[in-house]
Amino acid sequence: MYIARRQLYSILTATGVLLAAIAVALLRFPAAYPVWIATYWEPEFEYLSDYTKGPAIGAASAILLEGTTGTVLYAKNEHVRRPPASTTKILTGLLALEEGNLNDIVTISQRAAGIRGSSAHISPRQRIPLRDLLYGLLLPSGNDAAVAIAEHLAGSETAFIQIMNSRARELGAINSHFTNSHGLDHPDHYSTAFDLAMITRVALLYPTFTETVGQKQHSADFEGSQWSWQNTNRLLFSFEGAEGVKTGTTGGAGHCLVAAASRDGRRLISVVLGSRNRWHDSANLLEYGFSEFHLLPLALKGQILARAAIQGGLHQEIVCIAATTLHKVVHNQNVDDIRSHTVIDKTTAPIKKGQRVGEVHFTLNDESIGQVPLVAAYSVPRATPFYRFLHGLRRLFTVFPRVYKRQETALLLEMEKRR
Repeated sequence: MYIARRQLYSILTATGVLLAAIAVALLRFPAAYPVWIATYWEPEFEYLSDYTKGPAIGAASAILLEGTTGTVLYAKNEHVRRPPASTTKILTGLLALEEGNLNDIVTISQRAAGIRGSSAHISPRQRIPLRDLLYGLLLPSGNDAAVAIAEHLAGSETAFIQIMNSRARELGAINSHFTNSHGLDHPDHYSTAFDLAMITRVALLYPTFTETVGQKQHSADFEGSQWSWQNTNRLLFSFEGAEGVKTGTTGGAGHCLVAAASRDGRRLISVVLGSRNRWHDSANLLEYGFSEFHLLPLALKGQILARAAIQGGLHQEIVCIAATTLHKVVHNQNVDDIRSHTVIDKTTAPIKKGQRVGEVHFTLNDESIGQVPLVAAYSVPRATPFYRFLHGLRRLFTVFPRVYKRQETALLLEMEKRR
């Protein structure tokens, strides 16, 4: 096919521009934008059967959530809609990470600087990096910082609110509706303890968010302006393992606190809304979770969980490994009562590496608490003369054949540690 020289130049020029644009995008976006994380209504959480039992909590609504599994350890009126106050800023901060470039420079508008309530003490026409403004949002709970972030990301707070509500639904917060970015009381601005826990669980997956809410103090300076902010969350100063997250107080909401703490590889998230003593309620919930429950790794992806005899194959048995990881939260006294039962439903060759061959069922007091698919660790071809010949050659020239050693399950190892 003949292409005129002028037409060829045009095609090459257009292609070059396109490739350059792609290259710029690849260089810019990965460093500036974190990976967008989605969670959905099912099956990202579950309730313990006795979740209503626990410490005496004075808050109107409360919840205690285990972060890895999404297990609800305790709940009280967790789906009742209430004003969330400044815990709203958890979602605002999450969207700053998902939608924004932390290296961007934000210019503070007159409207943002003039918003009433708690303040990051930013002034009109000041410029500040979004990375620092995130601290001004989450440490001193700056309403001005919230509006500035909203305007920077969406052009206006009104447009940003639409993004907030859409993202909240994606995170499973279906009983929430936001009318502003900061949390000041409004009849149509509400959330629930459950919804705030769902939002917080995802926000804490972002290292930058976790680092920010865990800071007791942050100072920043840019273009001659200086700021210094103290964290309003007292738990950071008093509770072992505290990681954040956000306080909130308004006339309609009362005293609120979303808190998180980690100990021994376990992360717990608590929410108290309308509390007379949010510090006491939150500390009691978190301490209850750490002292009364255990997070068990029942299976780890790639872990050898079984071996099975194979008929008609080049090998007489197959090593079965876990296809997924399974953690489970149980009461401390029930750790030794967990049992496993292996079911193998593929016992004849050929078997391909990664093919499902069965599953392991886990039970507690004869009730199912989970299952893990088993897949083949390697391929097992039929024992034909051709494959036998190839197998013999391979063994002849293999100095160090691969050996699959027997591994104990993570559950047995964990139980052994406790003994």
